[in-house]
Amino acid sequence: MDIVKQIIDQRVNKVIEENPSFFEEFVNDNEKQISLAFLLLGVSAYLDIDMAEVVQYITDGGNDGGFDAAYIAQSGEGILNVVLFQAKYIRNLEKENNFPANAVEKSVNTIKNIFDSSRQMELNDKSRITVDEIRSFLADGVIPYVTFVLINNGIKWNQDAQNHINNEFTSQKQVEFVYFNHQDIIKYVNKRDKIDEILTLSGIAIKEDFNYKEVILGRVSVKEIARILDIYGDNLLDKNIRKYLGINAVNKAIQDTLIDDAKRSNFFFYNNGITMICSDFKYNALQKDDWKVQTKSLQIINGGQTCKTIYQVLKDNSDIDFSDTTVLLRLYAVGSDESVIEGITRATNSQNPVDFRDLKSNDEMQHLLEQGTKELGYTYKRRRDNQTNTDAIPSSVAAESVFAIWRKKPHLAKYKKSEFFNMYYNEIFDDLSAAQMIIAVLIFRMCDSYRKKISDDPGIQAQRRYSHFLIATIIGINVLNHFSISVHQITHKNFFEIKKYFDTNRDELYNTAEQHLLTHLKRYFNKESLEDIDSRTMAAAFRRFDFVESVF
Repeated sequence: MDIVKQIIDQRVNKVIEENPSFFEEFVNDNEKQISLAFLLLGVSAYLDIDMAEVVQYITDGGNDGGFDAAYIAQSGEGILNVVLFQAKYIRNLEKENNFPANAVEKSVNTIKNIFDSSRQMELNDKSRITVDEIRSFLADGVIPYVTFVLINNGIKWNQDAQNHINNEFTSQKQVEFVYFNHQDIIKYVNKRDKIDEILTLSGIAIKEDFNYKEVILGRVSVKEIARILDIYGDNLLDKNIRKYLGINAVNKAIQDTLIDDAKRSNFFFYNNGITMICSDFKYNALQKDDWKVQTKSLQIINGGQTCKTIYQVLKDNSDIDFSDTTVLLRLYAVGSDESVIEGITRATNSQNPVDFRDLKSNDEMQHLLEQGTKELGYTYKRRRDNQTNTDAIPSSVAAESVFAIWRKKPHLAKYKKSEFFNMYYNEIFDDLSAAQMIIAVLIFRMCDSYRKKISDDPGIQAQRRYSHFLIATIIGINVLNHFSISVHQITHKNFFEIKKYFDTNRDELYNTAEQHLLTHLKRYFNKESLEDIDSRTMAAAFRRFDFVESVF
């Protein structure tokens, strides 16, 4: 039996055991519990995010539209990254089943249905939110790039399934299907803290010393890049702040160049190169070329998408000779100075949407929040890990909650996640206490749970799918007004009093905020009945700065 399958099966059962409240809906259906737990584990691993953050992206259930989870993020102006997931868990660990061809065909149709706004879809509420939000972006002229991740604990789909994909998307540069299985998940579960690896360079390289640091500039074969990615996977990208969400125009161009016989040999000149850092490196200085460089604590901090694309292309095209295909490498030996690492990372990624969460994890503010949260009886996770408990507070969820509630930016908190720890870091975390952060998270999580409740009132239901960020902001304002305080006056001294008030009055706080919002929505749309508003128009309203400002 495959040992990795056994480990993942144990992990799946651990997810269920540690998060009983999340599986209450399927308390008497162990099969559905297992399927959902595997989905949570797979999405967490692929996106490299905490289990507690994954929960909000799950859409699995009846009428889910053919996708079990969805992650949406703006990636620069006019670009929308959409990552869809479908998971199939094989109960018999002895079998090596392909990902089902009919499920692949369904996924192909799912993309066609979602991204053609003229098509009607029967959807559950969670999937409806996702589809309406996507279509509201499309109505604004935003260009989507779609990655469909198919997850199982078996083997990849067969040729019949691949034909379904090829028949629809061979010439399409906006769609990519990715296979992800138990072998990929285990790389996330067993993350290495440090990677020590020997890099083989191609040809002559240059080594320089300055400012007590060392740098090597040289060429590295794409086969060498694929080799280390095959061994370490995304562990090499832990400090890489450009999350790889799948295909886009740049990745497609890299792919096309690599498989084009006429262009492949010039790949070095067409690509900006890869930047790696390490704490130290050694090499044989007596050797003229083709150095073998021994590195300590190796990380890719720029060029992650290039590396991932190289790995996938070489994996899918074993018949092509890539021996003469190289890419520029910058290798910096910077010791363990986090400020230098962050500076280099910022500079080399300055033109891209970034996620600085791991780089900020050693910031003094993050340590203070971790300590203060523990003293109040909660767990704060300042860096990503592979824990299965969904009750802890990841710094990403904290940032999302504080940005929406105390900083009153719900319209940015939903779609600007990649900028929480860069552009908005100081705005979110400056002068933030653990007590303030926890109250924000409790409000946000409560509103997210209410979002999933169905109302008999069609007017309420028309906005409830999209309004939880803004309602959380309103509740935060009302809590402060009740105590006649500002957010900065929430401290450890009054934390439990405020929490008790919130816990005791949850329903009233939510209903009051929702009624307040309904009044403003009717005025904004100049409508008495909100159920007549097109769902895409309703979803778009909550991204509008003018509307959000009018509600406060």
